[in-house]
Amino acid sequence: MENLTSPKRPDLISTVEVTEDLELGLVPAWSYSALKTFESCAYRTYISKVKRVQEDYGPAAERGTRIHDEAEQYVRHQTADLPDSLKKFQRQFKELRELFAEAKVETEGEWGFTLNWEPTGWLAPDTWARIKLDALVHESETSARVIDYKTGKQMGNEIAHSQQALIYAIGTFFMYPDLEILNTEMWYLDHGTTMEQTYTRDEAMIFMPKLHERAVTMTTATKFPPNPSNYNCRWCSFGKGPEPHCEWGIS
Repeated sequence: MENLTSPKRPDLISTVEVTEDLELGLVPAWSYSALKTFESCAYRTYISKVKRVQEDYGPAAERGTRIHDEAEQYVRHQTADLPDSLKKFQRQFKELRELFAEAKVETEGEWGFTLNWEPTGWLAPDTWARIKLDALVHESETSARVIDYKTGKQMGNEIAHSQQALIYAIGTFFMYPDLEILNTEMWYLDHGTTMEQTYTRDEAMIFMPKLHERAVTMTTATKFPPNPSNYNCRWCSFGKGPEPHCEWGIS
């Protein structure tokens, strides 16, 4: 761990050391989206992750998946023409495509980390955290850019997307110990706008203990109480339909 965290922040190392022998619960691994769901309604996590009921995310999510696939295929030279869905970032995607040809871009990276933040496989037995990137641009041995493609609205999502970008930054610094600076970029494909943030290693790692604590709370949980509200239930399919999986859903 010493080469991944700043010597000025010994608490980063001790935070991990005190949790290495934890007994994990019913949901032993987390991701940004899973953590976000757990913190808004733990019972929704129980239905999807423990009871393993497939959630219906609706047509907006299906569209997002399709556009992400189109972006990956274009950047990786698997299709010749830029799809219409990416036209508002025409210059940026052409640049990504060129950098990919120069072996400077990773796409759809699926990173797994153990409880002590050591890299492991995406589906390895010791996987505790999962971080998936749309694109990682290696600018030099010490600097890089993380790019995340966003469909849908930007307004109202800034805080959540900033938290997501921070998790990307923390994961990238653990994955690449020589990195010193990282720029995170959210590309809002429907609007032609971006949200960017630059982190040094020390700046990102300041937030790691709190993130680690939140993730430990989720992955050691044995109880999953419902948290019904108009907002939470609006975006959850488990309380809808003729035979809902959640009896607390607010329609």
